Amino acid sequence: MKHQPIEWKHDYELGIEDVDFQHHCFLNLINRLFYELEKTKDANYRNALINELSAYAKFHFISEENMMYRAGYPGLEEHQRIHCELIEKISNKESYFWVEQSLHNTRVLMNFLLNWFFHHTLNEDRLFANYLNSNEKPD
Repeated sequence: MKHQPIEWKHDYELGIEDVDFQHHCFLNLINRLFYELEKTKDANYRNALINELSAYAKFHFISEENMMYRAGYPGLEEHQRIHCELIEKISNKESYFWVEQSLHNTRVLMNFLLNWFFHHTLNEDRLFANYLNSNEKPD
């Protein structure tokens, strides 16, 4: 069964330009990862793809947390904890995936990433967007 890419929708946007741009890139990376993992049997390439996703996640989380810090977001500490948990889960899945490379494990990994992406973006990150919107200073 071939992966159908998840298309970006306006509903996923938070109204924070940098975050929306990074989320869009993140979703594109997840789509490309799934496409490439289904296509290749090269273990080194598959591992490099997962490393790319992990590195991008770390970059995005640091960037997002810096925005939260600058804004004085009271949920920063909890959000950092959630980000750390995800990095740990990606690392665990990456290790397991390296040992047991199969189409089933590819789908398990992709379902995990997509579920996390949508839950985190539409719920956790939305809390930050709402905070920013309610605390904007009028000109």
